[in-house]
Amino acid sequence: MSSRKTNPAYQPQWLKGRGLSPTAVWSIGTDGPLVACDLSRETGEVWLADGSHTLTSVDRSGQIRAMTQIGAPIQTLVWSDDGSAGAAILAEDVVIRLDRELKSQFTINLPDTCLAVAISPFGNHIAVSLANGITLIYNERKRRLAQFQTVRPLAFSRFCATEPLLFAAAEHGLLCCHDLQGGEVWQERLWNNVGGLEITGDADLVYLAAFAHGIEAFDGDGGPVGSYVVEGTVNRLAVSFEPQRLFAGTIERTLYWLDADGEMLWATSLPDDVVDLHCDPLGEWGIIGLRDEGLFRLDWQ
Repeated sequence: MSSRKTNPAYQPQWLKGRGLSPTAVWSIGTDGPLVACDLSRETGEVWLADGSHTLTSVDRSGQIRAMTQIGAPIQTLVWSDDGSAGAAILAEDVVIRLDRELKSQFTINLPDTCLAVAISPFGNHIAVSLANGITLIYNERKRRLAQFQTVRPLAFSRFCATEPLLFAAAEHGLLCCHDLQGGEVWQERLWNNVGGLEITGDADLVYLAAFAHGIEAFDGDGGPVGSYVVEGTVNRLAVSFEPQRLFAGTIERTLYWLDADGEMLWATSLPDDVVDLHCDPLGEWGIIGLRDEGLFRLDWQ
């Protein structure tokens, strides 16, 4: 793994784009194609997994903190906001919980393919959604706290940062909210396909990457608020803790930085596929993970 931290000479051409261009504060390459990455919003640490089965943690200044090899393909990686714990889907039916030093705390062997995993802001809960429509919620000691089933299997899920709620969506037809006992708070039928789900810090707004329909917004009770239409097929999405900024990526390799009203502040064409996007709590900088080019921190300050 290579780091090009704070190298002012390394500013990719695609940063120019249209609008207010950011600065690449640091970038990190990977040994294999990037598979997943996540941002701990409180600490600014970034966690990434690549195709060589390597997990890496990076501090907010771009320095590598820890690395470890996992003996199985990593499908998805999520991390708590305080940086204390993370979870990863291995192969298709195993979830592993990790500590800050990337050491395994426990492993959950699942009865079906795991489609999504989410971790709460302080790492106290893990939600695991299976292809059979069942979602399981565990605590930090591997105790199963709740189980619920939805009419469609959930492919995307996020814990609320301020209330004990889990927001989730299927790839098509369903947006829902459950409490941590598994009780349904609300559910709404969707008419569009979904490529990603993100929520603001207090979950007053829920955003969906809705492919050709752009970005769809809902309130915290599932009511439609509106949509933001951009050129391309939106399949990646991030939002700041306060609804100041949106980060969106398309299948056609276009990247957008938008304000709270969906107005474009910056856009560019990329040479690589977007794997993950993350936005800092205040909407001043973002993390973009590209499959082959690696990880970049982009700063608009």
